[in-house]
This record gives sequence, structure tokens and C-alpha cells, in this order.
Amino acid sequence: MIGRLLNNRYGAALSGIAIFCFGMFGLGGDEVKCGDSVMRPGDECVETRKGNSTTRTFEEQKSHDELFRYGAIGVGALMFVVGTGLIVKRHFLDGRGDQPVAAGDGYPPVPPQPQQGHPQQGYLQQGYPQQAQQSGAPPQ
Repeated sequence: MIGRLLNNRYGAALSGIAIFCFGMFGLGGDEVKCGDSVMRPGDECVETRKGNSTTRTFEEQKSHDELFRYGAIGVGALMFVVGTGLIVKRHFLDGRGDQPVAAGDGYPPVPPQPQQGHPQQGYLQQGYPQQAQQSGAPPQ
């Protein structure tokens, strides 16, 4: 579901706003947390994931939290800019918006049709049977 949302230009722009706001306001504050606990200078944070433990001091955890916050802000801003750019390109620069494609406007392009009475070089003329060349032998 998330993949479909992010492949959609509107979904990318809206998700970018949400991630950006989460980074700005949800992860902000002066508190340094280890899980749900507030840390104080001199504390250590021990995280265990998949059997591996990571220990961080107060300063290291604060640096980790700030890096995560700036990463969320950057990813959110990038998603918003790309999604908005795709929306602008589609609606204003292409000049068509989300209108359905009319016959002949899509891919592949329709080749030009030869005019009646003027055969194109390399093409057999349509609508007339081909005459066999008359030689002494009948056609096989």
C-alpha cells in the first residue's frame, strides 16, 4: 500500500508534508529519549535489535536523535518537492492535465496514410490487384 501511495504524485507530495511535519514537530524538543524514557547527562541507552545490543551515552543518543530528525525533515522535503514538481509538470507544463487521451494522440504514432491515386515509393498501391507480368510461361 505504501508503494502505491509513493508512486502517486499526489501521495508523494502529501506523504512528504507528513514526514516533514513529523520531523519538525514530532521529533522536536530538548528531551533526549531512550525508547520511552527521558535520558539525563551521564545516562546510557542500551537498544537490542535482533539479538545485537547497542549502547550509547547521553551525548551520542542526542546526536543520533538529531540526525534522525534532520533525515526525516530532508526526506519529507524532498518527497514534497518531487511530488509537487510532478503535479506542476503534469497540469501546467504538459497542458493536458488528467484529460483522457484522444484517438491518435497516444503512442504509437499513426503513420501517414497514402493519398488515393498517388502510390508511395516502396509501398504497394492499395485497392488494385497486382497484374502478373506476361511472359511465355503461365504463373505458378
